[in-house]
Amino acid sequence: MKVNLIENDKSTYWDEVILGLIVIITMAAGIALIVFKPEFWIISKNSSVMFGVLIAMLGFMYLPCLIYRLFTNDKKER
Repeated sequence: MKVNLIENDKSTYWDEVILGLIVIITMAAGIALIVFKPEFWIISKNSSVMFGVLIAMLGFMYLPCLIYRLFTNDKKER
């Protein structure tokens, strides 16, 4: 049970990279919406903050999935 991306199964390497990017992008976008509280045409500050909370929660929910993928991605020899 290794956690290293290079020593794990290389056929799913890009799946883990993309899942990691999804986590980083959603967390960054959610935190940015919470901190900056942008106000657009018909979107109020409260709506943008709530959307930021939802996006940040989505990224936080994908984090255990990424950790599970890294721990269970051993190449099985048959």
